[in-house]
Amino acid sequence: MTSRRFRLIRHHDVSGVSGTGPVAEGVQFTDGAVALRWYGDYPTTTVWDGIESVIAIHGHGGATEVEWIDPEQGPDPELKLPPPEALRPRPWPDLHSAPEPQDPDPLHSDRDPGTYGGAPPAGWSSYRVFR
Repeated sequence: MTSRRFRLIRHHDVSGVSGTGPVAEGVQFTDGAVALRWYGDYPTTTVWDGIESVIAIHGHGGATEVEWIDPEQGPDPELKLPPPEALRPRPWPDLHSAPEPQDPDPLHSDRDPGTYGGAPPAGWSSYRVFR
């Protein structure tokens, strides 16, 4: 099997966001994983463990269906992939292990404001995000 393309066709817009007709395109990879790209004003790409997950979340009980663009070719006899259930679960890597900066933002520090004075510069807007 090689990668296989598809589209999501929405017959009824349950969410009121994406409209009807073709709403996304995707590809199912050889190992069954799926990448899905949404059309529209806010295009987004998501990755799923399989087409079953896409249908379970976005199918809305038949309101949206998968339209395969490429025919199913069957398994590739030369490709030796372990079944998904044979892969042991692994945790995500620690994505926040970087040390804190040595000189934190002076406007949000607990230390003595010193020469900073504690007030933001005059040109700063009032919607500054505080920690």
